[in-house]
Amino acid sequence: MDQFSQYGTYQGQYYGGPPFNNDPMMMAQEQKKAEKHGLFVAAAKLGALLILYELLTTAFGYVYYYILYYVKSGSFTFSFDEIRKYFSKHREFANSSFVTMLGNLSIVLVSMGILIAVATLLLKVDLRPMLKPSKEKALGGAKWFTLSMSVNIAVSIVVSMIVSILSTAGLTVPEQDFSLTDNSTGALVMQFLYVIVLGPLCEELLYRGLIISLLKPYGKGLAVFFSAFLFGYMHGNIPQFASAFAGGLVFAAIAVKYDSIVPTIVMHMLNNTVASIGDFTDVLNVSDAISDNLYYSVVIICGIAGMYMLFVYLNEIKPKEERTFLLTSGERTRAVFLNVVMIIYLGYQFMTYVNSFISNNR
Repeated sequence: MDQFSQYGTYQGQYYGGPPFNNDPMMMAQEQKKAEKHGLFVAAAKLGALLILYELLTTAFGYVYYYILYYVKSGSFTFSFDEIRKYFSKHREFANSSFVTMLGNLSIVLVSMGILIAVATLLLKVDLRPMLKPSKEKALGGAKWFTLSMSVNIAVSIVVSMIVSILSTAGLTVPEQDFSLTDNSTGALVMQFLYVIVLGPLCEELLYRGLIISLLKPYGKGLAVFFSAFLFGYMHGNIPQFASAFAGGLVFAAIAVKYDSIVPTIVMHMLNNTVASIGDFTDVLNVSDAISDNLYYSVVIICGIAGMYMLFVYLNEIKPKEERTFLLTSGERTRAVFLNVVMIIYLGYQFMTYVNSFISNNR
């Protein structure tokens, strides 16, 4: 049954009761009021969950380094300044891929576990429909993977050209680097677990599962846009925002099409596998020439297949609304952006962009 009845109800609650004399104008006003209220609640829940995730990852980041300090030094201290000084003297250990990947993996898993518990138990977000596995959904992810990758490649090329132009003008555009710094087996295992397996699973739970579950009742297009926007926005730098936003539109459209994150988990894992080819070949002592040929061959094949999917099957993943809304798409979009809780989250993340840009251009 639709969340909104003809009498303007939302989740079983009446707003003003049934209209007198079945007045169509009053009925419309009641339904519009219900839509506004429901969207306000959904956006507030979403903003709260995003803020909570940031707080959890920050807190457990500190916890990880306290534990790492204890394991490495054999002593314990409450002073984080002392821990920072200690690891500045052991920079090679602290910055090794194994240690950083292990930290990322641990922090994300614990934070996501708590976040999902809060979302499902306290905020009553039902993720079960998005998690039902099936062979059809998994194969769907393999089918659409090339489209998302080709979109990523195209946007990345354009962004790289812009970054290069800015660099010649003396501006450094910051970008994260997840490539391995040490070619150990342990680092490769952590890379595989974090970048290819558990990282994509956790990101899909948050940026497709939770976001789409909360916003889809107020428009599939709305859910697709904000899923992609917030996925790109969380990367904290402009180049990765652009490519992640573009690819995220495909991911979110597929999640809505299948009403599941199973295909997007498959897509995400395949995408990160291709991106990690160079790291795997380095650890396996494969020559740079063979590694580059393998990588570019896969990229070209995926790019051609993705372009074919774009021109032939794009209409299949365009969100098609199953109901009409009294709030326009612009009103619904503004309602999410201007929600007070969401503003706090967006402002916090914006400072990440600003601080990163300033620190790289001093």
